[in-house]
Amino acid sequence: LDRPPRLLLQPPLIAMKVFGVAILAFGLRSAAAAFEPCKAQDAFDIMMCKSHMCTDCALEWCMKSCQELQEKNPECRCEDWPATRASYSGGDFKGKGKVGDVGDYSRGTL
Repeated sequence: LDRPPRLLLQPPLIAMKVFGVAILAFGLRSAAAAFEPCKAQDAFDIMMCKSHMCTDCALEWCMKSCQELQEKNPECRCEDWPATRASYSGGDFKGKGKVGDVGDYSRGTL
């Protein structure tokens, strides 16, 4: 039984490793991207990033107001948000999952 030499089987393995390292490097570079403030960053920080309304309030009014603020400033984000969070609604906030189609209303029991 003739077996192919080991060297013929290794190039695909090397290519996969190189590809994996390239993907990892790209992912780390994206995650480590520096925060870039938007034109209205000072006002956005006050109204979104540091306000009770958008950080601790669990009322529906707060959630809708913060979503509207984000819609008016789509290029803005808070500096302390994870790199993967691009907007207010894209992350965790106090009222998330508390209004709308959840609870008794979503089950049609009322």
